[in-house]
Amino acid sequence: MTYDSKPGAPGGGQGAAVHVTLPRLDPAPVPGCPRCAGAAARRAVRRRNGDLSGVSDCNVDIRHHPHAGEQDVR
Repeated sequence: MTYDSKPGAPGGGQGAAVHVTLPRLDPAPVPGCPRCAGAAARRAVRRRNGDLSGVSDCNVDIRHHPHAGEQDVR
């Protein structure tokens, strides 16, 4: 059995380079915001339980809900 040796071909040379970045840091809850505080508390529980998808959901909530005087960034 022979393989095509063209880069990226199945069984052949190397494909395109993959660029991986470090994950974003957890956002800090805005002081005095009850929604941020709740999301941060849920995030801590989910992290302890190994629910990293849930951690990510809480991070999105903290990052993207509007606060007084701010526009929604979604």
